Amino acid sequence: MSMPTTPPSGFRDFLPHTQAVRTKAVETVSRVYRSFGFNEIGTTCVEELKVLTGKAGTENEKLIFKILKRGEKLDLAQGTQELADLGLRFELTLSLARYYVRHESVLPHPFKVFNMGPVWRAERAQKGRYREFWQCDADVIGSDHWGCEVDVISAMTEAFLALGMGCPTVLLNDRTLISALLDSAGVPAEKRTEAMILLDKLDKLPEDKVLADLSALVGPEAAKTVKERVVSGGSDPESFKDLAPEAVARLSRILGMLRSSFGEADKFKLAPSLMRGLDYYTGPVFEFKFPGMAGSVGGGGRYDGLVGKFSGRPVPACGGSIGLERVMLILEERGEAAASGPDACVTVFAEELRERSLQAAAALRKAGLSADVYPGSRPLRDQFKYADHRKASFVLIIGPDEAAAGKVKVKDLKTGEERLEDAGNAAASVKSRLGPSAGT
Repeated sequence: MSMPTTPPSGFRDFLPHTQAVRTKAVETVSRVYRSFGFNEIGTTCVEELKVLTGKAGTENEKLIFKILKRGEKLDLAQGTQELADLGLRFELTLSLARYYVRHESVLPHPFKVFNMGPVWRAERAQKGRYREFWQCDADVIGSDHWGCEVDVISAMTEAFLALGMGCPTVLLNDRTLISALLDSAGVPAEKRTEAMILLDKLDKLPEDKVLADLSALVGPEAAKTVKERVVSGGSDPESFKDLAPEAVARLSRILGMLRSSFGEADKFKLAPSLMRGLDYYTGPVFEFKFPGMAGSVGGGGRYDGLVGKFSGRPVPACGGSIGLERVMLILEERGEAAASGPDACVTVFAEELRERSLQAAAALRKAGLSADVYPGSRPLRDQFKYADHRKASFVLIIGPDEAAAGKVKVKDLKTGEERLEDAGNAAASVKSRLGPSAGT
């Protein structure tokens, strides 16, 4: 029986050109996060189930890929409900909270941190949603100042700009504001979380459907009041000042600073119905939107209570996450996700000339370029096909005549132009012809 070659549903293999684009995107986001002073860390992909459950309070906990106990422990667990003791992380924030408490004594305070990597959720796979996907997080732990939100949102916005996606629309709200609104509408405390979850669906489901469900949950009068304030109340923070003056003042400062920093006031907006799905958010929340993309491409918020569940004392924190898969969809749809190959492929004319080819490649790399020496012994026509398939920009040929004269033939695969260069000048010539971005 033949072995399957297709990955499981919701998991993917990546061809070289696709992986190259993904790697470049991750490197771009990392560079931007570093430029804002965020420290990079790494956390384990596997966590104790007690870390993953009971902390986030969301549907995501039901989607954990659980790992069975091993050996004797599994044998002893047979017939019980506790066959698993570990799980794959479904987000990065829980792991960060655990990490911070474990290593707090050696970390700077406040701690500006970024973390990237795969996460896993056992949900139904669909376009833009997979069971394995990457998140690119930036967080600030240890400060309750509103400048932390500005720092995180600014870094994420700059990352989108650096990826060539343009400035996103950034929607902001505050969980304390909506909690005060629900309170003023007469929604009982025990129903507010469910009401928030319903309101968060206003950008995903028909408004009539959401409001009907809300009316069934909290009653027609309360639902009418909520609709008037949330759905029809507009996007001016000052119109909500009577409900939560501190939250409104905080949102106004954040919005004002972001608008001033990026010079695009219409891109940063109050969205009174924005909740974010995770129950651990305690204050400002935000999402990043792009035209034509259903759902957000990133988001986050303040989670002042989460770290305390590990430390036993309050620790303020806020952060955000960029979804790499959504970023890739936008780049692909815009035709901006074409990966380039090496700057040059160096042919091997004959085995006795391989050393010359290796020397030419070393000179290219020393100049900051990428160079691929043909890994075999085939006729030049096959090596040219290889270079074309690799989408190389140039091909270098060193035959007996070139070697004897201390020359290198450099062919531009895009234009077909050939030049005979001195061996010591070939790398500089390639770099100059590639332009200012060569080697980046």
